[in-house]
Amino acid sequence: MPSDYLHSLCTSAPSVASELAKAPDQTIDSIIGKLRKEFKLKTKVGDYEENNREKTARDELDHVAACGKFPHHPSDLFLRIFSDVLKSLERDPFANLASPSVVGTSGVVPLSIVSVIPDIMQHYAALLVRAKHEVFLATNYWENSHSSSLISDALRQLSNRDSGVIVKLMYDRGTPSQILHNHAAVPPEKWSSVGLPAPEELQGIKLEVVNYHRPPLGTFHAKYLIVDRKVAVLNSNNIQDRPNVEMMVHLEGDIVESFYDVALFSWANVMVPPLPLLKEKSADKREFRFGQDNEYLRYIDTEFASKAARELLGKQVERDQFNHRENAHSSQEEPQAENDFKLGQAMRTAMGIHGTDEGIHGKDELIGEHPAMNLSNYDIIQDKSDDGYHEGLTERRGTSSNNECHSTDQANSSSHDGNSFERLELRQDRVREAGNSNGQVEGSKLLSPDEASTSSENSRVSAITKHLNAAILNECGTVKDDELTDEFQPHIIHVPHKPVPIALVNRSPTGRPGHENVKNVPQNVAWLSGLAYAEKSVFIQSPTLNASPVIPAVLDACRRGIEVTLYLDLGFNDLGEMIPFQGGTNEQVVHNMYKTLNTEGKGAQKNLRVYWYTAKDQKEPMSASRKSRNCHVKFMSVDDQVTIVGNGNQDTQSWFHSQEVNIMVDSSSLALEWLAGINANQNTRRYGLVSDLDGIWRTSTAVSVDGVRSEERVIQSSGIEPVGFFGALKGLSGAIKRLRGTGGF
Repeated sequence: MPSDYLHSLCTSAPSVASELAKAPDQTIDSIIGKLRKEFKLKTKVGDYEENNREKTARDELDHVAACGKFPHHPSDLFLRIFSDVLKSLERDPFANLASPSVVGTSGVVPLSIVSVIPDIMQHYAALLVRAKHEVFLATNYWENSHSSSLISDALRQLSNRDSGVIVKLMYDRGTPSQILHNHAAVPPEKWSSVGLPAPEELQGIKLEVVNYHRPPLGTFHAKYLIVDRKVAVLNSNNIQDRPNVEMMVHLEGDIVESFYDVALFSWANVMVPPLPLLKEKSADKREFRFGQDNEYLRYIDTEFASKAARELLGKQVERDQFNHRENAHSSQEEPQAENDFKLGQAMRTAMGIHGTDEGIHGKDELIGEHPAMNLSNYDIIQDKSDDGYHEGLTERRGTSSNNECHSTDQANSSSHDGNSFERLELRQDRVREAGNSNGQVEGSKLLSPDEASTSSENSRVSAITKHLNAAILNECGTVKDDELTDEFQPHIIHVPHKPVPIALVNRSPTGRPGHENVKNVPQNVAWLSGLAYAEKSVFIQSPTLNASPVIPAVLDACRRGIEVTLYLDLGFNDLGEMIPFQGGTNEQVVHNMYKTLNTEGKGAQKNLRVYWYTAKDQKEPMSASRKSRNCHVKFMSVDDQVTIVGNGNQDTQSWFHSQEVNIMVDSSSLALEWLAGINANQNTRRYGLVSDLDGIWRTSTAVSVDGVRSEERVIQSSGIEPVGFFGALKGLSGAIKRLRGTGGF
C-alpha cells in the first residue's frame, strides 16, 4: 500500500502543467526541479519487495482507490496492480514522467486501429488538420518517408489556414552533442534534412522541434499525439514506412491531462512560444461521443479503409516476390554485404535502437500509393463532411498493381493497373449504403456482385494480402478463401461507454549500461504485477520477449495454473537480440521456457501457449528477418479485465533503458473488444502455435512428396541454439560507417 505522504501527493499535488502555467517563460526542467524539492519524502522508504504481493485487504484497496481520480471504484485486480505502481513512485514521484496527481485518472476510447502504418498515419493527419490551438507530437524516429510526408502535408495545410496553431515535435536521433544536453533544439534550417517542411512553408503555424536522447542507451521510444488538450493518441509505430501491423488507441477525457504532463516533462526546455492552452484545463465534465457522432471520427469509412488496406498489403507481393528472388541470388554472390547488414542491425541494438526503428530504410513507394497517404481533401474533413475525402487521390500516390498474386516470373514484368484504388473510390456510395448502424460493414457487402460471386479461392485472400504488404513483402497469401472467418478490419469503432479507470504506467530513459532494479519503474512493476495477480489468464503480444524479469514471471504464472498466451514475432531482430546481455532471440527464450517447465515434470508447460505471429492471409509464420510480415503491437491483457497498451516491448531495451509511455485500462468490455480486434487481423491463434515440447513450430501433418510421406516440416529463423554472432565481426568497419548515417541531428 502506498505511504500516506504519497497518497497526499496523488490527491493534492500540483501538476507540471499547472505550475508551468504560472511561469511559462521558465524551463520545464526547472519547474520539475522545484516540484521535486516539494515532493521530497520526509521518511525513508524501504525497498519495494517485488515478491511480496499478497492480496491487499479491503480497506487498503479503498485507500489505493482514493489515490486516483477514478469515475467509479475500479476492480480489485486493477487496484492491486495500481498499488504496486504507486509504490514504485516512493523514491521518485516523477518516475512515471508526470506528477503523481495525474497518474490515476479516467477516459474513454472511441477508436482503436490494428493495421498497417498508413491507417494510423491517416488518423494522425485527420487530427492535425482539425487542430485549432496546439499540437504536441512525439515519436521515437522521424524518418523521411511517405508516413512523414503525410504529416508534413497536414502541417502545410494547417499553415495554409493561417491558424497560428502552436506545434511541438519531439523525436530521437542520437548525436554526440547530447552527452552534454539531452534535449537538443533543432534549428529551422535543418528541418528539411529529415523531411520536415521548410520554415517558409509553415508561416501560418509556429513549429518548434526537439531531438531528445539520453546517451548512450536512453532512447526516447515514446509515440503519441496530443491535439488541443482534448484528444490523445497512443500508438506502437514511429513516423516511418515499415511492413508492420501496428496498434493505436484514441483517448479522450481526463487521461489527456495526464498525457499533457508527460509531454511537458519530456520536453524539459523552455517552450518558445509556450502552449496557448496551458492555463485552460479541459472541462471536467464532457459529453463523450462515439462513432460518426464524434467529430474526430467522421472521416472514417470502415469498409473503404478495410479494402484499401487489403489492396496495399497485396500489391507489394508482386514487387517483393521478384525482389526476394533477386536478393537471394545477390546474397549468394555477395555474402559479405548480407553479413554487414546483419551486423549493422546488431550494432544498432547495442546502441539502444529498437529493432526496425532505425532510420535506414527511407520511403516505400507502395505505402505512398495507399489512399490514406493523400491529403488533397482534408479541408473538406475540416468542414465536417466526408463526401469529398477520397476524391483526387491519384495526385500523389503513383500507380498500383493488379489484384491477383502473380508467380515470381510474372512479378517484375506484369504491368501496373493504375485503376485499382480508383475502383475503390467509385464504390464509396455502395460502401456507405452497406454500413450498419455501428459504422461497421460486412466484408461481403464491399464487393460488387461479380466480385462476390467469383469462384477464385484466392480472391479475398489476395485482397487481404494487398493490405498487409504495407512496406516489404515476399509472399502471396496461403490461406484458402473458405478458411477465412472474417475480413481484415483496420478500425475498431468501440461500443459507446462511460469513462473507465486508466493509469499511466511509464518508464523514464536510462542511458547508462546495465540492468536497473525494476521495482522503481512503473511500467515494469505493472507488467510483473499483472502476471503475479492474474487468476485466470494473461495475454501478451510483443515483437520480442527476452527481458530477464519477465521470463521467470511468465513461468511462475504457468506454475500457478494461469494460462499465459504469448504472440511473438519469429526472427524479429535476431542478430540484435544475440548480443550479450540483450536476452537472446525469441526462439531461444521460448525453447528454454518450455525446456524448464517440461524438466520440472508437473505439467505446467500446458499452461504456456506461445504463437509465432502469422499474417491474416497466411497459414504459416514467416521469419521477420525477411522484413515482410512483422507485428509491432505491444499489448497485455490480464483476466480479460485489465489491459496495458502503449510503446513498451517485452525486451531488454524497453525494460531497462528506453523512455516508454503506456496506459493501464480497467474495462472488461474494452479488453474483449481489443482482443477480438487483434485476433481478427491476424491468423496467429489459428496457425501460429508452437510445440509445448520444445517451442518449435511444425506443420500439423507430415508432408507428402511424390507420394512418399516425409517428416513434419519445421519453420525456424535463427534456431533454438546460440549461433556464431561474433563471426560477423569481420564486417564491423562497414557497419559502423552505416551507423553514422542513422544519426543526423
